[in-house]
Amino acid sequence: MTPDAILTADWHIRADVPQCRIDDFEMSMWNKVKFICDLADKHDVPILLAGDLGHRSQWPNWLIEKFMSIIDEVDEIEIMSIPGQHDLPEHNLEMVSRSAYGILIRSKHIYEDGDAYDNIVIRDYKYGISHFPYGVEIKKTKRLIAMTHQMVIEDKPEWPGQIANSAKSLLKKFPGYKLILSGDNHKPFVVKYKDQILVNPGSMMRSTADQINHRPRVYLWEAKTNAIEAVYLPIIKGVIDRSHIETKKEKDARIEAYTKRLSERYEIGLSFEANLEAHFKTNRTRKPVKDRIWEACE
Repeated sequence: MTPDAILTADWHIRADVPQCRIDDFEMSMWNKVKFICDLADKHDVPILLAGDLGHRSQWPNWLIEKFMSIIDEVDEIEIMSIPGQHDLPEHNLEMVSRSAYGILIRSKHIYEDGDAYDNIVIRDYKYGISHFPYGVEIKKTKRLIAMTHQMVIEDKPEWPGQIANSAKSLLKKFPGYKLILSGDNHKPFVVKYKDQILVNPGSMMRSTADQINHRPRVYLWEAKTNAIEAVYLPIIKGVIDRSHIETKKEKDARIEAYTKRLSERYEIGLSFEANLEAHFKTNRTRKPVKDRIWEACE
């Protein structure tokens, strides 16, 4: 294969350490970033990143500087990205300039849309990218690739009441896209339909205990044949700790009486953010109220 791009998503660059990790998480994170950048340099191709570059919208200065220094080590590397909800203050796309993501755009360490997305030429093959960041629905365009940050599932819902498009339904709905690259779902999968393909790369890091068997990866993509090839990122085994799970179960049991009073429209197994999203979708909530709630969640 002669790749034309590297497909990835959900890097979740962060300054803190996930509760489940017992290794040097920061070193592991930077090693993976370097691995992906070196892979792009080796093949002389851009990195297409489908959202959630960062874990939070605000990064400490040292984290921004470290990320910039790693990118600067690779000559003329291009990271073409879209913002996910974790990149945005209050999950609001209009506030992107107030985020670390906005700083990285301004400093040209990442690129987002613009004329460059219409004129990408690699090995004499020209293709364009349509970008649909968090909160923006996919629509039909004349470009070859769609990058989206929304919950896309491989096939069936992963829990009762999950609100998500299946990969095949998106491919059928938008036959003009040769490739759809999706982010948000941390589970990797690839779905093909006729001459189309949807790639959901999954998360770069293992950040929760249930990811103990997750194999972080990126995909090489060849435009001419629309073929992909998984490249697995370096990991160290035995760095995921699950002892805190029992503690969490005990806490959950103590608040069971309270949770039973919640509307049965919300799944207890969902994340807090997902419950909020579900609430906003089923209850009319004024935008200023939603903005204050997301601000409180930062």
